[in-house]
Amino acid sequence: MKYRVVTVLAVLAGTALCSAGPAGADEAKMGSQMEESARTARETGEGERPLFPGWIIDMSAGYSMSQGNSDTQNLLARAAVMKKFEDDWELLGKGEYAWGKFKDRETGEYEKTADRGLIAGQANFFVIQDGYVYGRSETSYDKLKDIDRRLDNGGGGGYNVWRRNEDFASVETGACYIDTEYSDDGRDHGLYLRLAQNGALQINERVTFLESFEYKPKLEDFHDYLLTAEAALRVSLMGNIYLQLTATDRYDNSAPAGVERNDLALITSLGASF
Repeated sequence: MKYRVVTVLAVLAGTALCSAGPAGADEAKMGSQMEESARTARETGEGERPLFPGWIIDMSAGYSMSQGNSDTQNLLARAAVMKKFEDDWELLGKGEYAWGKFKDRETGEYEKTADRGLIAGQANFFVIQDGYVYGRSETSYDKLKDIDRRLDNGGGGGYNVWRRNEDFASVETGACYIDTEYSDDGRDHGLYLRLAQNGALQINERVTFLESFEYKPKLEDFHDYLLTAEAALRVSLMGNIYLQLTATDRYDNSAPAGVERNDLALITSLGASF
């Protein structure tokens, strides 16, 4: 799983680094979480995309390194794409890869601070002007959380409840089947309810506020749930280049013993939208 994610995102990360330049980001703060979906890029984007007609592509990347009193290396690459087919269909995809390590001054050994990846896709079919049904699939891993592989497949419905110029808010509800394999050969799987929401608010010509929320309780036991929340400020720098500060919070109420349930992260990155 790890090498499939790395292969796909290596090209995306390389393009982002060449287009947007490096962005400093401490992996202890980078945490995880893909930045806002391709739909957010579509709603907040303006003008034609001459490089990729019909496609919206949003990429960001960050790398940091320090040597001396501390010895660390951190990498985070993220990408989102969106394609609309006529007026009824749209396809969204996203990916993320993060890796980091630091050197223990007492032992001289390196310890990982991140090693995770994610690839996801979603297809929406609009049955009314602002309402749609969707199918989605996601695969991921997270070595620091002892997750060798997590599959998340499901479907449901969504609705754009508010739209004004570049500002919007949408909600989704549905169900998904999540199958998780842990590094100790343990396994957890079951049917989950999925409630999600995201939106964007343009503060001025250069600054946009983005937010998203996703809650997944297990149907047979609502005390077993996954929760992800994100808020971001995106600042346009020049042309398609932007600077983004993102705060994310991921909570896994059924995390394995010895693994923290909550991950709070601050992510600073440079990105490009085409």
